[in-house]
Amino acid sequence: MAARKRNASARSSDSNKPANTKPSKTSRATANQNAQSNSSNTKSAAVTVSRIMNILVSSFMIAMLNPLLFNALDFLQSYNNIQHKLTPKRDFPYEWETYTYNDIREYFNCRQRSKDLDKPLPTLDDWNLLRKAYTLIVDSAKKWNDPVPPTEGYSFEQGKAVPPPYYAMQSEGKGRGLFASRDIKKGELVHNGEISDIVFPGYDAIKWKEFVFSLPRDFACDCTDWHWMQMKHEDDDYHMVAALDISVLMNSGGEEFGPGRTPNVLPEDKYSGKQFALRDIVKDEEILTDYDAYWTDWSEVGL
Repeated sequence: MAARKRNASARSSDSNKPANTKPSKTSRATANQNAQSNSSNTKSAAVTVSRIMNILVSSFMIAMLNPLLFNALDFLQSYNNIQHKLTPKRDFPYEWETYTYNDIREYFNCRQRSKDLDKPLPTLDDWNLLRKAYTLIVDSAKKWNDPVPPTEGYSFEQGKAVPPPYYAMQSEGKGRGLFASRDIKKGELVHNGEISDIVFPGYDAIKWKEFVFSLPRDFACDCTDWHWMQMKHEDDDYHMVAALDISVLMNSGGEEFGPGRTPNVLPEDKYSGKQFALRDIVKDEEILTDYDAYWTDWSEVGL
């Protein structure tokens, strides 16, 4: 018992002594553990911050890329849809390259289609089908980025999303046609084909034929009615010319179409795509031209 008391007394006595300035092995080990723990915590915090930054950057990139991804997927889906609707070249009629204009009309039985005055107006999807077919077959670099949709025409003034002064609707006794969306003064520009027209390359109309044969029957026939041949300047060759918007719905006037069907717009010359008002045109009046202003001999373009 006495020994225990002495030891206890000794410990008590030692506790009252000044602290030894040299750290014990135990205290050094504890300090090292604390330092390692702090270092580990620092590293862990850095890793956490790095992970958070990676997550934020990844989230930002996903947010930025998502529209592009969806646009790409939409384009691919649209491309596939177009491909399914178009006729592949292997299914074209035999020796399609030699077909004349009349041969093409007969092949698609277009006379019946042309006589149908109850054809609906082309929808936005219809115009887009024609435009994408043109891009796939004729000109892969062609961009259709006009803010005015083809169901309204095209940007009549450069840099302004304003359509030309007409709209499309059914024309009594003529099927689809164009009508003035406001009063138009004599001499005023009504249609500017310099903006909306597209020209098929080559003088032999091969690309035009391939374009038409790739289309569903109704669209193919419509194109034989809508498209024309023209020289764009005096030294030019004749080319097949078209527009892939409502401007092609402008009907022709003349005595052969009966009273009240006199043209009220005409191109300034046979090379121009600009149509000017021959007289004042009141709002909602049908706009009529005379397509005989453009000389037609299909053999000049290989048709």
